[in-house]
Amino acid sequence: MNISFLRGSRRMAVTLTAVATVGLGGAGIGWAAATATAEPAIKTSTPRSEKDVTNIDVLRQQLRNYYGDPLGTGTFAADGNYAKEASRVAASGSHYLASSYKKHGHATKAIILDVDDTTLATWNYELVSNWAYNATANADYVLGQKFPAVPGMVATVTAAEREGYAIFYLTGRGSAQEEATLGNLTADGIGIDAGYPKPTTLSNGEDGLFTKPDVTAYPDYLKTACAADTGGKCTTIHYKSATRAHIESLGYDIVANFGDQYSDLKGGYADKTFKLPNPNYYLP
Repeated sequence: MNISFLRGSRRMAVTLTAVATVGLGGAGIGWAAATATAEPAIKTSTPRSEKDVTNIDVLRQQLRNYYGDPLGTGTFAADGNYAKEASRVAASGSHYLASSYKKHGHATKAIILDVDDTTLATWNYELVSNWAYNATANADYVLGQKFPAVPGMVATVTAAEREGYAIFYLTGRGSAQEEATLGNLTADGIGIDAGYPKPTTLSNGEDGLFTKPDVTAYPDYLKTACAADTGGKCTTIHYKSATRAHIESLGYDIVANFGDQYSDLKGGYADKTFKLPNPNYYLP
């Protein structure tokens, strides 16, 4: 069972809208009517009994156990179930990339990777925040470059680069966090240097680490893809799929797309997708 909480700028905000009726005359009635059709972003079933729901404190302990960190130190175990599962996905991706390189056409082969909980593990922050997202606290971890590598993924990405793949990173983190994100992924002597290959510079000169710009600074491909989204602000799926489409329009074939959320992987523009484990939050 996955546990889901509100997420802010780390990726894309998940908004859960509560519908209420306020008996405050005409203004209250109007407000209630305006929100009557609002629905939560996360779709799930409604338990009929508390016995149908895992107790939150029990679930938190189950998550600690899964990460091989039963006492909640913030460091997941190298031989814990999370590390084993993530390593299996990474190994599967590496095998696929090694066997697929010569099977594709003349386009430049590429892989694309999400950041949080795909290449960098945020387990330490989940514990500090008690699974409740806080933008200020999260920014401290991002800017302080405090996230270790997801097990198995550095070897997979390094092997892909060695085999000739272009390496691109695509995250919902804001543009203001790009420098710190790059430093955490690669090596700049600040915080944790996870040791990933540097992103490939695209054929048009763009750097290969895509962070999410403010809606006022969207490139044309995002403006077009997200025109019908609320306020023109891209959903996770539209932002990521449009960026992949943009990359492929420049002559790249995205052979594999790695992500921990299904919204990282939906929308096409990748030959195969790989889902990393993440039981801590859900982003539609």
